[in-house]
Amino acid sequence: MSGINDPNAGRGRAQSTLPGVQDGGSFANDAGTDRLIQATAMLRQHTDAGWKAIEDSVINRTLALFRPSAPVRGRHDMGDFFLAAEVVIAHLRRRIDTVPHAAADKIACTTGERDELEQVTIKLIAAYGAPLLDVAGQVHTVAVAVLTELLGVLAPAAERVRTHVHIGDVSNDPLIVT
Repeated sequence: MSGINDPNAGRGRAQSTLPGVQDGGSFANDAGTDRLIQATAMLRQHTDAGWKAIEDSVINRTLALFRPSAPVRGRHDMGDFFLAAEVVIAHLRRRIDTVPHAAADKIACTTGERDELEQVTIKLIAAYGAPLLDVAGQVHTVAVAVLTELLGVLAPAAERVRTHVHIGDVSNDPLIVT
């Protein structure tokens, strides 16, 4: 029977300590089991020193993948509710991408102490030759409409929504900007 420190692990057909694995490491009628056992044996060959060498990189990459979304407070007839900022951003992106001559590149929401929306920053890709002030004005109007739909009475009024529209790129590629 192979254990974690078995020097013969990974050589030939490995014995497994996996539940349900019998007879030299095979499930009845499961072709993928041999690959699982080989991968398990290979992983067991790695030492703590090898893990220590890559630990920071693996942990940093993992943390970068998971980014909890901040809550954004809204209000309807039955009281307050919360939306994840990523939900707000997804709705904004979908609607901004319908604005002629504009495509949303990056969008960020900023909330205050009570999780009420304070500002939205929108980085755009604009179509080459488009009147940029008009595009920015249309994006602001769309952002106000989306926020009002999503957040109800807690949505900042049009004059209070600080939408920072940043034209980060200009493109003539119709696949990017329509």
